[in-house]
Amino acid sequence: MRSSIFKLTLFFLLLFGPVLMGWVYIKGYYNFFVTSSTFHLVTSYYKLVPIKSSVQGKEVVFTIKNEIPLRDINGKSHDFELDISIDMEAVTFNVPLTLSILLAIILIAKVPRQKKWEVFLTGVALLFLLHMASMLLFALCTIKAITTVNPYIHYYIHQHFVAGELLCAIKDFLVNYAARFEPFLIAFYAWITLHYISLRKL
Repeated sequence: MRSSIFKLTLFFLLLFGPVLMGWVYIKGYYNFFVTSSTFHLVTSYYKLVPIKSSVQGKEVVFTIKNEIPLRDINGKSHDFELDISIDMEAVTFNVPLTLSILLAIILIAKVPRQKKWEVFLTGVALLFLLHMASMLLFALCTIKAITTVNPYIHYYIHQHFVAGELLCAIKDFLVNYAARFEPFLIAFYAWITLHYISLRKL
C-alpha cells in the first residue's frame, strides 16, 4: 500500500508540470470551444443571433440580438442587442490537477494497456461532459436572467422554455462546487474502475 501511494505521488509530481504547461497552451482554445458551442446551441433555441464574439482576458463576450422582429400594438419596433460575458476558467481551472491525478493512477495500475487507455479516455470524456453541462446550464440561466431587462425581452424569451430555479440551482452547484471536486470525482472513477478490472484478472 505504501509503495503504491509513493508511486502515485511520484508520478503525480512528475506529470503535473508538463500537464500544466500543456494546459496553459491549449486552455484558451478549449474554453472558447466549450463556451461557443453551448452558447450557440442555447441562442439558436431561443432564436437569438450571436452577431459577434471576442475574447477579453479570461472572459468570452458574446453580443446577441433577437432574430424575430418585436413590434408592439402600434407597430413600433423594439429590437434588442445585449452583451453576455462568460468566464470559462471558473469551471476549468482544475483541469491540470485532474489530468495529472488521472494519469498517475493509470500508470501505477497493473492492468492491460488497452484497459488503461479505455479508463483514461472515459475519464477525459466525463470531464468534458461535466464542463459542457456546466456551461449549458450557465447559458440557460444567463438567458433567463436577461428577461428582467425589459418587458419586450421577457415576452420574447418566455415564448420558449426558460430555465427554472432547480436547473439554476444545479448550475450553481456544478460551477461552484463540482469544478472544485472534479479531481477527486475523476480519480475516484479511475481508481474504482481499475481496481475492479484488476480483481477480475485474479
